[in-house]
Amino acid sequence: MTMIEKKLVDYLKDAHALQQHVQGVLSELLTTAADEPDLCRRLGEYARRNRVHTRAIEDRLRAHRASPSIVRDAEMLWGSIADVLRYRNHVGRHVRDGYVSAHLQIAEAEMLRRIAARAGDGETAEVAAAVCDDAHAVAAAISDNWDAAVELSLRRHGVRAHR
Repeated sequence: MTMIEKKLVDYLKDAHALQQHVQGVLSELLTTAADEPDLCRRLGEYARRNRVHTRAIEDRLRAHRASPSIVRDAEMLWGSIADVLRYRNHVGRHVRDGYVSAHLQIAEAEMLRRIAARAGDGETAEVAAAVCDDAHAVAAAISDNWDAAVELSLRRHGVRAHR
């Protein structure tokens, strides 16, 4: 395996771990945003697409005779679980973390796409581009709903919003 192929596999493992983290963040965000049907619908679709992307990344790892990193996956998954426990009932933080996670996916996918292209792996580059496109879409969906997130957060803490 060439050095660029090794780096590509390394980035695929990182991307897989980040997918695990995002799935955890989305799960909590979907619970948190249950009172906002439009946002919930968009997040639910993103969660479904995220699972599809995770399987595609696993396929690309297998194509390179590799598998996900159990350690990296566990670190990311436990990180999202720890945040959920630490910020229980903090709607604003969950929405913020969803927004940040989408941007982490964008950065990870952009790097993966470019390394895959340089390694001559067009299939991986396509998977990365799809992850990136969907992460941009969910970041926009969250951004379109900041007022709803604030309203949910205030309501959860017993504060009546003044509009």
